Amino acid sequence: MWEYLSRSVISRFSILFFTLCILINFETFANEDIFSEIRTTLESRVKKVTLKNGIRLLMMKRADSPTVAIYTKFLVGAADETPEIAGTAHLLEHMLFKGTKNIGVTDAQKEKVYLDQIRVWGKRLDSYRIQERELAAKGEPVPEKLIKDKNILETRFKNLLELHRKFVVSNEDSYIYEKNGGTGFNAYTTNDVTNYQILLPANRLEIWAKLESDRLKDPILREYYTERDVVLEERRMRVENQGMGILREKFLGAAFPKHTYGMPVIGYESNLPFLDIDKTEEFFKKNYRPHKMAIGIVGDLDFDKTEKLVRKYFEDIPDGPSPKLSHEPESFDHETRRVSVKHSSGPMKVMGWLTPASPHPDKPVLELIDAILSQGETGRLYKRLVLRDKLAQRVACWTGEPGERYANLFAIYVTNVRGADPDKIESSILEEIETLKKEAVTEEELAKIKNQIVADYIRGLNSNSKLADVLTYYELVAGDWTEIFDDYARLDRVTPDDIMRVAQKYFIHRNLTVGDLINSDGEKK
Repeated sequence: MWEYLSRSVISRFSILFFTLCILINFETFANEDIFSEIRTTLESRVKKVTLKNGIRLLMMKRADSPTVAIYTKFLVGAADETPEIAGTAHLLEHMLFKGTKNIGVTDAQKEKVYLDQIRVWGKRLDSYRIQERELAAKGEPVPEKLIKDKNILETRFKNLLELHRKFVVSNEDSYIYEKNGGTGFNAYTTNDVTNYQILLPANRLEIWAKLESDRLKDPILREYYTERDVVLEERRMRVENQGMGILREKFLGAAFPKHTYGMPVIGYESNLPFLDIDKTEEFFKKNYRPHKMAIGIVGDLDFDKTEKLVRKYFEDIPDGPSPKLSHEPESFDHETRRVSVKHSSGPMKVMGWLTPASPHPDKPVLELIDAILSQGETGRLYKRLVLRDKLAQRVACWTGEPGERYANLFAIYVTNVRGADPDKIESSILEEIETLKKEAVTEEELAKIKNQIVADYIRGLNSNSKLADVLTYYELVAGDWTEIFDDYARLDRVTPDDIMRVAQKYFIHRNLTVGDLINSDGEKK
């Protein structure tokens, strides 16, 4: 988590911009003539094609290595769920690694008989378990017949799963990629997007096209009930067994009582064991639509040949309308909200203020405030809490918590020193923010911060994978990857007066949510 937070001082599309500038050997960013030249150069190196069904293909040629990084991204994540199906987007990401009618199975026709039975018996077993849970929640006795029938069904269901397993070829897609020199075959789900990725030798691009188009055209939710248990265990490991995980979940739930940003990506312990296979399949069909999909391919490629290959395998995927959730906006005016969590891990504090979604003229200002407060050892909060007052071990800011498609939080995460007064930490943070409101940052300090942003975030980002990842991300979230240029221009125009104005506007008590991680002994220390 901390690694993820620390890289978010600026948005991912700004990271892409600075990286691309390095790639074409530009060192100055403020001059408008040079900026215009950068834009012209980059647009000539990145080719965008929209397929007939709406899929957006972004290609960037970099011939320094005979490889290609391929990122396939969908504009769907936890924000597109309802509370009843929370965790479905993430579970579906797992399921799409289980294969198709052609991959991951020895005999698809024979397997189908078992899959149909598993679906029927699995849903029936879920209904028994739900009845049992509801009765227990009401304090009512569970009828012996219900328990008996459920136990019999569980035994039969386990036997059915064992019989089906003889048809399964586990991780066959991974094996195919590895045999063809592929690395980094993986995926991730966030509140905003779901992503699938692979790095391959350039002459193996068609292997990817065959496998991934097949995954989208003919997925089989194979081993659904087994994988649902895997995700439940993943939740226990990443959330319930870690104080930070529980704190963040409770904190976001308090900050977003109306909006889906308040729901955890991995889902809730209460509903994960009962996610319905039919609803998961329906979620796939409605959300994995071509118009919500972007493919980024960066590396040693030929534009025309790559476009022809992608059209051959992906252009026949049918498009259609996607469901649109009615997201109720959160209030920027409310009493300070507070949550606390008891856990055996070290104490922490998190504070967050609601801020508007991009593109908004205040977003670049907030990104620079982020840097002023938390960038390395020169950040004001680091110098105050860690170096001077010895109240914290670590401190980081995060703009866009937990996503960027909708109004989100400017969040400050602090790992407290054991025994430190959490109220003192909070008051110290608020004092530093008050300083931003009342005392203008000098032009020299602001210029230094802008230069530090460039220096800090281009390190380690000169890779095809990073470029493919951020190209597709910004294409989907902002609507067009070229919007990156306008965002940088806004960042460069931020003034000391803007810093004061934005701090005064958003960092107020009636727009604040606070979370505390408390030791299990009940003390915030």
